[in-house]
Amino acid sequence: MSQQEYQIVQSPAGFAPRGPSVLYDPALPILHFPGGVAAVTRRNQRLRRAQILATIRRLLVENGFEAVTVRRIAEASGHAVQTIYNLVGPRDEAIVQAISEYTRYVGRTASPRADDSHAVIEIIDRWLQSVEASPEFCRQVSQIFFSRSRAIFYDFRDRELKGMHKLLQQQQRSGAIRPEINVRDLAEQLVLLASGLCVEWSDRPFPLEQLRRRLYSGYSHLLASALTPNSQIREVLHRHEANV
Repeated sequence: MSQQEYQIVQSPAGFAPRGPSVLYDPALPILHFPGGVAAVTRRNQRLRRAQILATIRRLLVENGFEAVTVRRIAEASGHAVQTIYNLVGPRDEAIVQAISEYTRYVGRTASPRADDSHAVIEIIDRWLQSVEASPEFCRQVSQIFFSRSRAIFYDFRDRELKGMHKLLQQQQRSGAIRPEINVRDLAEQLVLLASGLCVEWSDRPFPLEQLRRRLYSGYSHLLASALTPNSQIREVLHRHEANV
C-alpha cells in the first residue's frame, strides 16, 4: 500500500484495509478494488474518482465548506470540470459522496465482520480516533448543518443511518441484540446522538475527551435495554465508559 493512498479490497467477510497499520487522513484517496475483469478495465476511472473525492475532503479541511466549488475541485484535482460531473456529480452530491466514503472507510477498519459482537464499540473507537487525527475535517462536516446547504448534512446523516441500521440488523441476527428490539429506531437514536454531539462540538468546541465520554455514556444508555443478557457488548461498553 502506498503511503499516498488507502487501498480497500473485497473479501468474503466484507471490506478491510490492506496494510499493517491504519491511517486516518481524509485527504488520502480511498481505492476500492472489488476484483474481477471489470474492476481492472475501470481502474483509471476508479483512481480518478478516488482522487477527486480525496481532493474534496482536503478542500473542506483547508478552506472550509463554502470554498468548495466544482471549479475549485477541478483545479485542485487536476481534472476537467466535466470529469468532476461525470464521476461524482454536482457539488452537493460530490461533497456527500466524499464525506460518506471516508466515514465508511473508518467504520470498515474497525472489524472485518459486521456481525462481530464487538463491532459497534470498535466502530466508535475508530471513529473517535479519526476525529482526533483530523478534528478540522469533523468540524467542517458538522458546520455544514448551519449553512444554507444543510441538505448535504442530512443526506450524509441518512446514509450513516442506513449503515448503522444494517449493522444492528446483523448484530441482532448474531444474538447480541434482543430479537424484539426495533433496530431501525435504535439506529436512528444512535446516529442522532453522534451527529448532535458533533454539531455541538463544532459550534462551541470542548475537549475531545469530553466528546468521547459523552458519546460512550449516551451509547451505553441507548444500548443497555437492547442488549441480550449474555452480550459481550454490555461488558465492553461498561469498561470503556469507566475508562473515560
